[in-house]
Amino acid sequence: MRLLRVTPDGVEVPMHTVRPGELFAEASLFSARYHCDAVALADSEVLLYPKGELTRALRNDPGGLWEFTAELARRLQALRARLEIVQIRSAPERVLQYLRLRCSADGVARLDGTLKHLAQEIGLTHEALYRALSTLERGGGIRRRPGEIRLLPGRAAKHRGE
Repeated sequence: MRLLRVTPDGVEVPMHTVRPGELFAEASLFSARYHCDAVALADSEVLLYPKGELTRALRNDPGGLWEFTAELARRLQALRARLEIVQIRSAPERVLQYLRLRCSADGVARLDGTLKHLAQEIGLTHEALYRALSTLERGGGIRRRPGEIRLLPGRAAKHRGE
């Protein structure tokens, strides 16, 4: 699922990509309505929790409240990382930093959605993203496969001139 806001001039601004098992729309616990649209990127099953019941459950379950708070903290960290990424001027460097932050221990970043969604998430046009990926691939910094991008050891750092 992708959470989007639409600006007054009709531009879609991605707010968050919801991954399997993740909660979303938690901000609506503290407002009269939620200010994002949720758009399914694939066939999805969504569980709905009535606001009153969820609020009572969190107040009565310190462990559950702690887990919920930890999830909110992870989201805040992810938002800060995204803000960092979009401030990077060089498209290849922006892509590399995104990949560094998203890679598993084996150096693989699994993509949620399409490359167009990724471009939108990191504030690039899809054309700029495709050029950056080609540059990184030609330079030996990454290897692409359907649904994933692998950072190649040492090569991605060399792109930065290290």
